[in-house]
Amino acid sequence: MRTIIAAAILTFGLAAPSLAEERQVACSATDAQAVAPASTVRSSLEDLGYNVGRIETEHGCYEVRAENGSGYPIRALYHAGTGELVQAGLARD
Repeated sequence: MRTIIAAAILTFGLAAPSLAEERQVACSATDAQAVAPASTVRSSLEDLGYNVGRIETEHGCYEVRAENGSGYPIRALYHAGTGELVQAGLARD
């Protein structure tokens, strides 16, 4: 089941360094001029068909909670300075 869900996440554009293990990810601090807006991250996920529940900033990352079209909850971390995906996987709440 996890393999199918992980494959679905990858298919919808959420490739990540590690889906199998939860690990501490730290995004480096960014200078104020190089911050990607959270609305850009939200829009890109919504364009892929995700229902974005919330976006919070933590340790230089945007932590995104969303659901895919099948209702599976995901958690993704995006670098707040570049807007690049750092990690993605199933939400464990």
